[in-house]
Amino acid sequence: MRVAIIGAGISGLALAYYLQKLGVRYDLFECEAEVGGVIKSVQQGAYQLELGPHSLQMNNELQELLQELKLEDEVIRPATKTQDRYIRKDGAYHCIPASPRRLLLDSFFHWRTKLKITQEYKLPPQEVPEETVSQFFKRRFGQDVVDYLVQPVVAGIYGGDPDKLLLEKTFPVLKEIERTHGSVLKGLDLQLDIPRKPVISLQNGLQTLPKAIASKLVSLHVDHEVEMIHRAKGKYLLSIRHDVEGLADEEFDAVVVALPAHAAAELLDFTTPGLAAALHNVTYAPMTVVHTAYRKHAIGHPIDGLGAMHPRKEEPFSSGTVWSSSLFPRICPDDEVLFTSYVGGSQSPELAHLPDAEILLRVHEELTENYQISAKLPAFQHLYRWPAALPQADMFITDVHQLAQLLEAEQLYACTNWIAGPGIPDCVRYAKHLAQKIFSQRPSLP
Repeated sequence: MRVAIIGAGISGLALAYYLQKLGVRYDLFECEAEVGGVIKSVQQGAYQLELGPHSLQMNNELQELLQELKLEDEVIRPATKTQDRYIRKDGAYHCIPASPRRLLLDSFFHWRTKLKITQEYKLPPQEVPEETVSQFFKRRFGQDVVDYLVQPVVAGIYGGDPDKLLLEKTFPVLKEIERTHGSVLKGLDLQLDIPRKPVISLQNGLQTLPKAIASKLVSLHVDHEVEMIHRAKGKYLLSIRHDVEGLADEEFDAVVVALPAHAAAELLDFTTPGLAAALHNVTYAPMTVVHTAYRKHAIGHPIDGLGAMHPRKEEPFSSGTVWSSSLFPRICPDDEVLFTSYVGGSQSPELAHLPDAEILLRVHEELTENYQISAKLPAFQHLYRWPAALPQADMFITDVHQLAQLLEAEQLYACTNWIAGPGIPDCVRYAKHLAQKIFSQRPSLP
């Protein structure tokens, strides 16, 4: 059996790695000279910047992968004593309680909202077709919880709008809890004191991970752009630009598309027009990432935790800010603090497209106000744009998932964040499971 994997982001790399471990022949094609996709780490003088994901949230598959790649000594754990996250409300930052029970004891919500939360136990479960995240939380907890907790959290994870994202595609475990226990709070009772999964980084940036995987692969082909997929007599052939290795003459038993939705759609227009049409409809959130540094003595607000989220009701410029140097101090000079701010997302896409100078100035002004910064100018600023940062699990994604599932019978698979989930650990887990599925479906030897 031979498998073609198209796209060397974290999903394609991880899939190739796991297939190689299982002894399945593969060829991994990447149109760029560099692997990693949205994982991008750069060094700008004394500053180590993450232009994509700012950290990794550990799960079993990721931990195992880091061990196998011998990256354990590269792991950097947060320097901050807490993993607290904050939300801005009424012009001040409030620490988010780690559990519903603590939320009821905290002063973050008005007593009327807390009373509504306590009544959730009494509400019967409902089956609402294509229920959005906002609809679910408003139905069970009230609008205030949507505005000041759900909306900023969804913006932080997905760059998304809870009014549009489907609950079953974003937080399916909550829907399952409601079905099983009749109450979300009741179902979560046994999990109240489970600690949050730790976040980590790597010494030379997160791009260390895709580079380490790539170094182990025996059939990785960079600067190879796959232009078309052909299917004939149950086999797949690829049209490849700059095919110096003659790989276009090879037959493949299976093809895995590990590309962003729109790139995948263009590639599949001829082979599977139905899936291609659905992929063209997938919505992406634009995001502009801004790194800003100040001297420590200029900051009047305590910085200890992961960062802060900004509800839309507060009319912020950025959707949130990670306190990057609070987590990983060595990424900037010792006497400075580095913030990473996120501008845009699907709720405010127009902000992501403002001119560079305006974005940099408005981020500086917002940070100055929020953190009582006395400096007139930052010590350092850097901007990077993602025109299509994160796929949105809205009403259009359902058709994509259904069609992708049906095409697996033809040995055509998808392995990417629009099917696996937004996080790097999600993609690694999905790649491992898909590798095992492909291995189990290989033809048996006579």
